[in-house]
Amino acid sequence: MNDVVDDTRTRLVDSALRLLREEGLDAVTLRAVGDQTGLSRMAPYRHFADKTALLAALALRVVTDLSAHVAGAVLERDGRVERMRAFYTGYVEYAMEHPEEYRLVFASDFLIGDHPELEAAIDEVMAALGMEVTCDQAASKAGMMALLSTAHGLAQLAAAGHLSHKGISHTDVIDVLVTP
Repeated sequence: MNDVVDDTRTRLVDSALRLLREEGLDAVTLRAVGDQTGLSRMAPYRHFADKTALLAALALRVVTDLSAHVAGAVLERDGRVERMRAFYTGYVEYAMEHPEEYRLVFASDFLIGDHPELEAAIDEVMAALGMEVTCDQAASKAGMMALLSTAHGLAQLAAAGHLSHKGISHTDVIDVLVTP
């Protein structure tokens, strides 16, 4: 029975992802996801307490995908500078190629800190970069947030067209960020 519940939950998240990509964040509702999945409109309510819970599950999927994309690029490189370049490049490219998913993670009505599974997915990328993240080391957490803040700001500027307006690309900015 538990496999059936997990399978249905996975199907619901898959449907939510399709809706997000095809129609945008506002289209992702529990009822629409139920319709998209071919289940009753009430079926999602048996798996998610509310829309926020559905969005958190969807955000986990997106963060996991983003993390896998970035970690894959980072792990192919040697040396801290090349790993940082791969991190920033992978992060910005993912944000630009998946704008609705990216918007969900950073513009939704829930805080990522309220969902430990989301934080754990992000911590995996930091570990791949060689930045150990531990709960009792403020410098470690500050380093992680500095890296994420820079990547997020760069992704936002690139997506909004501010970089191209200035005649530069995100790789130009990345070169400045990673040059020792």
